[in-house]
Amino acid sequence: MGHILTEAQLDHFAHEGLLLIDNFLTNETAQQLLEEAKFWQAEEAFKKAGIGHLDKLHIQENYRADKIKWINKQDCLPATKIYMNTLEKLMQETSRAFFLSLKDFESMYAIYPRASFYKKHKDQFEHQAHRIISLVLYLNEDWQADDGGQLVIYKEDEKTIIEPIFNRLAIFKSELWHEVLPCQSERFSVTSWFKDQLNEVNFL
Repeated sequence: MGHILTEAQLDHFAHEGLLLIDNFLTNETAQQLLEEAKFWQAEEAFKKAGIGHLDKLHIQENYRADKIKWINKQDCLPATKIYMNTLEKLMQETSRAFFLSLKDFESMYAIYPRASFYKKHKDQFEHQAHRIISLVLYLNEDWQADDGGQLVIYKEDEKTIIEPIFNRLAIFKSELWHEVLPCQSERFSVTSWFKDQLNEVNFL
């Protein structure tokens, strides 16, 4: 398997801090990944997402209303495993390209029920800025603009609005402010973060 990102894509991310890739996975893998998320939804494995980190985690539905299920990279369903392996390669690739010393990543399935949202925030925790690059793979079939759920990324005096269409990967610096606009229909994604520490090291 060759490089995941082209030189042009790497240059774009270096200058903009944001990169969109449509049709990131094969359509078959993306479809299976959506079915695996729906499987866990049917198993009632999703929990209300919280704000904060570790002992400071708390539920605040007026700020964030999505539901999540964390992914175990070593023990996950087949299409999810394919995607995790792809992310591993992508992490190594971006780490080398930008001299970031990335060491690990974490991922979760996310569902935004109708009328849910996530207000303006950063993915880096206060005093624990180990998340360096954020990635969101969208799994919304037949998405229409009226369905809502757009990702808005703020950078200096400008903002970028990203439509959560099926099999689109959004990659952006975790330090950037962003939000998810209210959804008018159910919204599926897999969210991941490339980190400069191992996942089991949570006290640093």
